[in-house]
Amino acid sequence: MTNKGMKTAFLYIDKAKHIGIENVVKPVCGAGDVLLRVNVCAICGTDGRIYQGTKDVTKGFLPQIKGYGEGRFIIGHEIVGIVEKIGSEVESPDYGIGDKVIVVTSVGCQKEECRPCREGNHNMCKNNHPIGYYYPGGFAEYILVQDAAVKQGAIIRIPGDSTVSDEHLAMVEPLSCVINGQDYLDISKGEYVTIVGAGPIGLMHGLLAKSKGAKVILAEYSPVRLSKSKEFGFDYYIASKDTDLVKAVLELTDGEGTDVGIVACSVNKVAQELLRAMAMKGRLSFFAGFPKENSILKLDGNIIHYKEVSIYGAFASNRPQFKEALRLIVSGKVSMDRIVTDVFPLERITEAMEKMLDKEGDALKVVIKP
Repeated sequence: MTNKGMKTAFLYIDKAKHIGIENVVKPVCGAGDVLLRVNVCAICGTDGRIYQGTKDVTKGFLPQIKGYGEGRFIIGHEIVGIVEKIGSEVESPDYGIGDKVIVVTSVGCQKEECRPCREGNHNMCKNNHPIGYYYPGGFAEYILVQDAAVKQGAIIRIPGDSTVSDEHLAMVEPLSCVINGQDYLDISKGEYVTIVGAGPIGLMHGLLAKSKGAKVILAEYSPVRLSKSKEFGFDYYIASKDTDLVKAVLELTDGEGTDVGIVACSVNKVAQELLRAMAMKGRLSFFAGFPKENSILKLDGNIIHYKEVSIYGAFASNRPQFKEALRLIVSGKVSMDRIVTDVFPLERITEAMEKMLDKEGDALKVVIKP
C-alpha cells in the first residue's frame, strides 16, 4: 500500500520561533504500536517556551524516537485522535479501530526496579520520555503511539456516548495536571482556596476547587487577565498589581488566612507571600515551577512550624488522573466552555503560538486542528 504521507508542523532548532509545515512520510505502525489520526492538539505553555527558545530542547531528546532526524522535531502533547491502526502484537486493547482516544503524556522506563513506574507514577520516573518531547507529538495529521507507551496503557478511550467537542476533550491533559496538584490538598466544601495566576492552569484550579464546594479567591497581576477571569464567576478577586496580596487574603478570610494556597505562576515572590497568608494547618501547592536560574526561595520557617503548614510540589500527571479529568469533562462537572478560546488550522500554527504567548491578549487555551 502506498504511504500517502502527512502534513506536519516541524520546530527547527537553528533559531528561535522557527516552525514550518512539511509533507512527510506517515509513520509506519509497528507490531507493538498504535497509529492515530490527530483530531486536535492544544498548545501547552511548555510548547510556547520551546517555540520561543527559552526552554532548551536540543539536549537529551533529539533526534526523537522514530522521528525525522536531527535539527527538527514535532511537539504537542494535549492530543485527541482516532485509532487508525493497531499493531498485531498489541495485547487486549480496550479500544478499537475508529475509536476516539486521548493519550497520556508521560512514558516511564517501566523497569521493575523503578519505584515510580511500579507505583504507576510514570511522570516521576527519572527516565520519563514524554510524548511531544522524546517521541514525536501531536502537531501533525498523524501520531504514532509507540510500543513503550502502548504497553504502559497511554491510550485511553473516550466514551462513545460523549457529546463533548474535541477541542474541550484536549483539555484532559492540563486538567489532569491540575488534579495531580490538588490530590495533595484535600480541599473540602467551604474552605478558602487562594490561587495566584489567572492563566489557563490557574483558572482550571479555580474550576476544580469550585466543583468541590470551595470558596475561590483568584489573584492576578495583569489587569487584562484579571478582567478575563471574572467571566468565570469565582468568589473573590485580587488585583495583585495594586494590592498587598497578604493583606487582601487576610481581610477576605476574616484574619484567619487561606486554607489552601496554589502558586500557579513562576514568580518567587508570590510563593513567599502566599505562605504568609496561610491559615493554621494550611496546605500550600507550588504548582508552577520556578526559573531555573533563580529557583531558591526565601521562606519563613517559623510560619511553617507554628502554623503547621504543609507545602507540596506537583509535576505533570499519571494515567488515573487522566481518567478522572476525562470523567469530569465528559460529565460536565468541570466545563471547558470558557477555557478554550481559539482554534487554528495546522498551517497557522505560528500565528496560534504568538496568540497564546500574548499575555496582554484575550486568548486562554489555543487549539490546533490538523
